[in-house]
Formats: sequence, structure tokens, C-alpha cells
Amino acid sequence: MENPQPNLVYRMAWPVARGLLHLLFGYRVEGAENVPREGPVILAANHLSILDPIVIGAGVRRPVSFLARADIFRLPFLSWLLPRFYAIPVERGQSDLSAIKGAIRALERGMAFGIFPEGTRSRTGRLQPFKTGVAAIALRTGSPVVPVAVVGTDEAWPVGHKLFRLRRPIRVIYGKPIPVPRVGKISHPELESLTREIEARVRELLPPRYR
Repeated sequence: MENPQPNLVYRMAWPVARGLLHLLFGYRVEGAENVPREGPVILAANHLSILDPIVIGAGVRRPVSFLARADIFRLPFLSWLLPRFYAIPVERGQSDLSAIKGAIRALERGMAFGIFPEGTRSRTGRLQPFKTGVAAIALRTGSPVVPVAVVGTDEAWPVGHKLFRLRRPIRVIYGKPIPVPRVGKISHPELESLTREIEARVRELLPPRYR
């Protein structure tokens, strides 16, 4: 299995993104050493803001692939840029199947794959029940899952707001990896058990007001 190295665009953008997060939001990272430096890994996080993929990707030294709506890949500049950020296009109305297939392809290439198992941004800030897609991807690929807590992006760029707010502290915390066996035929109890474990591990990392 190959271990992809960041392309030139990603390598140039990473320190810029991290520097801007520090400058604008007092960005802090905890537990980055918990993310394996190579091989497939899933980063499963709570979801508060459109800033979250940037916040999670800027915290680790390896490329992280995320899902993005397929329609924005058809825009002139983004059609060139998004693949260089390892974004995976997902067609509307097919998101579950497309997401699983895209994630499996990325993980089979040895990528880190970021996912928000709640399925949408939380409007209250509190963690919503996780969907089983993350567990399905992990069990099909045997990829470890790193629970991730994102804190403060709901204040820095709230849902429904067109502009971000300066100097609202942002923090990202990476927890200990959850080892996952590769399973050929996945049962519903296996899916539910792993989903609830991942959800509980993310919840443990979050401050009380987000739980």
C-alpha cells in the first residue's frame, strides 16, 4: 500500500492555513501524535462549522481527504483546486453510497480520511447521534478510527452566517485510535456497536457544553 506524500499545492497551503488559523482564531492543537503518520486512518469528528475540515486538516502533518459536493467541482477554479486538496466529490441524493465508495478508495491508497458522522452541522453545538456510515467504512477497510473533537468553530463561523468572527478561540483534539478489524460480511450489531463506541469516544473529548 502506498503512503501518499502531499502534493506541492497542499504543502504550500498547509502552513498558510495553519498560520491564518493561529492569527485569526488563536488556534490550538492537542493530541496530534495520536494520528498515525502513515497508512489508512479515519478521523471521525463532531461538526459545527464550514471551518471544520480546515481546522482538522491543519492539525496533522499528513494530507486528509474530505467529502465535497460534486457540483462545486464543476466550477472553473475549484475543479482544479479541490482534487489537489484530496477532496472527494459526492453527488447529491447519492451521498451515502458515494461517500462510502470514495472513502474506501482513499483509504486503500493509504490516505487519512476525515468524516463527520453526524451527517450535518449541529445548530446547537451539542453532539448529534452518529450515523453508521463511518463504522461501515472502517469495518470494510480495517482502518483505525481516531476520534476528533472540534471546539469553538461554532462561535468563529456559526451556521447560517456569511462571515466569520475574529478572535473566537478554536481548538482541535485528536484522541487515541480505535483499532478496527477488517470484516467481510458486516452485521447490524457490529455496525451499531462500533458506531456507538466512536460516538462515545468523541463525546469524551468534548467540553460539557458540546456533549
